[in-house]
Amino acid sequence: MMRNLIVLGCAGLLAFGLSLSSFAGSPVDTDSDGVVDTADNCTVVPNGPALATGSCDSQEDGNFNGYGNPCDTDTNQDGATGLDDVGDTFDQAVIAGTDPNFDFNCDGATGLDDVGTVFDDAVIAAVPGPSGLACAGTVPCP
Repeated sequence: MMRNLIVLGCAGLLAFGLSLSSFAGSPVDTDSDGVVDTADNCTVVPNGPALATGSCDSQEDGNFNGYGNPCDTDTNQDGATGLDDVGDTFDQAVIAGTDPNFDFNCDGATGLDDVGTVFDDAVIAAVPGPSGLACAGTVPCP
């Protein structure tokens, strides 16, 4: 009887351990956008193929610095978003520019929504990122 309990206990522990090991090493996708963090150029804001809206679903990076557009409102790449970035984005919005460096919602053109985004980031002097790419911060970041 005792032997059977030991065998059943060991079998149960083995089954439990094997079920937990299936989760070990699973790739992490913090923002659930369909791109694992180590390959995601914007790890906290969804910008991958799993988006329901379809915008920013291709890891858009307008200035090729390794940070995705939704995580990078620093248009002049000086390290933080400031009023100069707001001004440049506003200038692009006035002409309905299509430069992807100023299109933070990836809808194909710079508009007042993008100006609002860069203004909000300028208030807190936001820095680009975070990005899971090892080359983030260098241009070009393949």
